[in-house]
Amino acid sequence: MDKERVALLIEWDSATGKRAGGINPRDANLRCHGWQDLDSVPPKEIRLITDDRDVKQYEGIVGVTILLGTEAINKAIDENIPNQYRYGVEDETIFKEHLRQKGISLDQYEGQDIQKVLWDLKENKKIIGIRKSSRFEKL
Repeated sequence: MDKERVALLIEWDSATGKRAGGINPRDANLRCHGWQDLDSVPPKEIRLITDDRDVKQYEGIVGVTILLGTEAINKAIDENIPNQYRYGVEDETIFKEHLRQKGISLDQYEGQDIQKVLWDLKENKKIIGIRKSSRFEKL
């Protein structure tokens, strides 16, 4: 039987980088996998525990929540971490043809961030040939 996964939801100070409970963000056995919300106050992150440490040491620490099991970890990701998507041109031929059909010129986006441009084209203008992928995966 596999050992159940355990993670910590940790609040931290963006000015100092200090984590609640003095948790070391460089601990090789506390893996983040990109599960951070830098815009919340205070910022939060979820770190997967990859060793057999006793999680009781984190009980009662303000700003630290112990997450027991994959379901609890994924729920915490959904509730606390905004999913930032990446956009890319999946099929250039279809992409260009759909732009042409809709009368959209990429010149209007000159100098803009490519991710914002592709987001606008896919989400607002419904251009096909663009793929949307998650910044991170859940467990």
